[in-house]
Amino acid sequence: VSQLTEISKMENAIYPRKAGIEYLNMATSFDIETSSFYNGVLKTAIMYIWSVNFNGWTFIGRTWEEFIELLDDIQKVFNTHPRRRRVVMYVHNLEYEFQFMCKWLAWFDIFSDDARKPIYAVTDTGIEFRCSYKLSGYSLAKLPSQLKTYKTQKMVGDLDYSLIRHSKTPLTEKEMKYVTQDTQVVVCYIQEQI
Repeated sequence: VSQLTEISKMENAIYPRKAGIEYLNMATSFDIETSSFYNGVLKTAIMYIWSVNFNGWTFIGRTWEEFIELLDDIQKVFNTHPRRRRVVMYVHNLEYEFQFMCKWLAWFDIFSDDARKPIYAVTDTGIEFRCSYKLSGYSLAKLPSQLKTYKTQKMVGDLDYSLIRHSKTPLTEKEMKYVTQDTQVVVCYIQEQI
């Protein structure tokens, strides 16, 4: 909470108004890493780590409960509300992450261009997830070259995706770099050290 409070006091914490709703004007993104495997004949996938980059700070956790705790903290610090004030989190390929998180959150509004393909989804606490892929039209590899203010680079496929990872799997430095990139500080929501 203390780091979120510090972020809320930064000079770029402004709230332009559009259609009666204030939107926090800060770069914020959400991503998960997953493992998929066959459980008998049923194909299964699980999230083993998540990250939220919030104005240059990265928050990470290993469970959906920890993610919900972060969203609750964001709602309290930034006083979000679905009809009045929102924090927007960009997700590249929201339709994929949404299938994992849809049952964990209560939704105020969802706009999709097709079944199970949301362009945006707003929680009942005022966190709005937007699909940066559908909005930009650029792949994750191409998108960084289009950014003017916030520079980033996609890590490219040198992880072993045949390994099954879960929330208690110890992660290597290379695996952690996939979720932290080159951000200033990592703030962990991880309940126990692994």
